[in-house]
Amino acid sequence: MADRSLTQPIRRRLVAVAAGVLAVGGLTMVAGAPAQAASSPLCGYTNSQPEITVGSQGTAVKQAQCELNYAYAYAHSTNYGNGSYNGLTVDGDFGSNTEAATKNFQIHCMGATDPNGIIGPNTWSALNYWVNQPGYC
Repeated sequence: MADRSLTQPIRRRLVAVAAGVLAVGGLTMVAGAPAQAASSPLCGYTNSQPEITVGSQGTAVKQAQCELNYAYAYAHSTNYGNGSYNGLTVDGDFGSNTEAATKNFQIHCMGATDPNGIIGPNTWSALNYWVNQPGYC
């Protein structure tokens, strides 16, 4: 018989991760735990992951733009602002191109039916997951 003290925390973590990946900014499901810091060598602008949206500026936006590129944008033929490899320009300005890439990521990588274009805890969690995968979403 398995030791429940070891299996319960693992089961809870798996459920929390699944809920975070399926949810979009708390709109389609109850918001999960706060996003964990990014651990990818590809994007090293910041470990801060606040909620960001159109009009936001700074290093957290650069981190999100970089992660959107590696998780989603580089694999698609859509050009989000003439960035390298048809990705987003990593400029720290959350504008319409970053919003469009975020909404497409939420639809195609998180299964959102009503994407909000806001990068909150659930979208950060999904970005952190996909940026660390060997392939794109």
